[in-house]
Amino acid sequence: MLLKTKLKSSDKVSMLQMLALCPALAVTTTLSRSLAIAGALLISLTLSALLVSVLRKMIPVKLRMPVYLLIASFSVSIVYLVMRAIFPAVVTALGIYLPVLAVSCVMIMRLETFSALNMPGPAALDGLITGVEFGTVMLVCGLVRELFGTGRLLADSFGRGGWQIFPAAPVSFLAHPAGALLLIAAWAAAFQYIQIRSEKKAAENPEAV
Repeated sequence: MLLKTKLKSSDKVSMLQMLALCPALAVTTTLSRSLAIAGALLISLTLSALLVSVLRKMIPVKLRMPVYLLIASFSVSIVYLVMRAIFPAVVTALGIYLPVLAVSCVMIMRLETFSALNMPGPAALDGLITGVEFGTVMLVCGLVRELFGTGRLLADSFGRGGWQIFPAAPVSFLAHPAGALLLIAAWAAAFQYIQIRSEKKAAENPEAV
């Protein structure tokens, strides 16, 4: 069940489309911010998946969405409080986008389609794998946006310091919130193009498959 579900959810275009709806994408302007929000998503999603799986038989069907939101909010709140105690500057830099993880479509989608249907072990593993997948995309997005949007690399959560790689930002638009959507759209188009080309080649040469 885990393998089957993960294969369905690992489609790269679908993953990028789902990530584009996540508000947290707006703060991936630097690699440090991306690492912080990706880590928060990973821990929150894994904990929420575990809790939903443990409580799945006690959750009324008609109330499942409010309960999922409540559990997600609980998990994100724990992560928020821990991060605020250990990394207060990072929490300040992330602003409202850290608490908003509780209502992200990434989290709710996995809780509804997998965690509520499986045992705690597979559910927690699914949350961990999904968090790593989306976190990796966020890190790559932050790396590209910081490097080409600001011309620097490894700046702090407020965009200060770091190594000056380019004299000026090659594509300054990427540093703006809308730049993340443009980047995700470009990646989705590239993956879609590669997928279409692969299917076309497979259709033309069925013996090679």
